[in-house]
Amino acid sequence: MKYGRLRKSWQFRRIYRRGNKYFDRLFVLYVLPNNTEEIRIGLTVTKKVGISVQRNRIKRVIREVFRSLKDVKPGIDLVVVARKAAVDLKYLQAQDSITHLLHRARLIEPGRD
Repeated sequence: MKYGRLRKSWQFRRIYRRGNKYFDRLFVLYVLPNNTEEIRIGLTVTKKVGISVQRNRIKRVIREVFRSLKDVKPGIDLVVVARKAAVDLKYLQAQDSITHLLHRARLIEPGRD
């Protein structure tokens, strides 16, 4: 499935304010319906997490996890915020964490990814 991207600060602010929040040790996931058939994703990795090389690697890993996911319900905006614990992130850790958060948000069925 192809994902759109959130780029404007007003889009992020709207999701932070109105969206539902799910979190674990590595990520915070904000979810808000968008009344379209598109899934749009925004990523936030602050300087608290690490230097630019580490932050960019985390973003690449998160994007790759979403590329590999199937059966995510359409019509939502997602913002993934990386926490400081994500600095030494491995792909499988990110996949498990994001899949778990999507299950909790009822956006994918348990046992599927």
